[in-house]
Amino acid sequence: MGKMKKIGVCMAAVAGAAGIAGLSAKAVEGVRKKWFLRGFEAGQFIGNLTAAESFAQEKTVIQQKYDKLCKEFDELQENYNELCEDYYEA
Repeated sequence: MGKMKKIGVCMAAVAGAAGIAGLSAKAVEGVRKKWFLRGFEAGQFIGNLTAAESFAQEKTVIQQKYDKLCKEFDELQENYNELCEDYYEA
């Protein structure tokens, strides 16, 4: 009977250790998941900042091209007006 009692106690200890190990594994998994999600959110934030910076840079380039086109248009308009004045004077 003493041997059976020892086996029972050992089995209970093994089951308890397995339960603690299972809870520890779940806790570690929860912490990993939490840190992964934090990293994922940080990555999204950085990605959004990068996208905003890229958009701002593209907008600046487009604005510069637009300004250049407006300047060229003004020059062409002045040349056209001068040609029309010369034509009507003659």
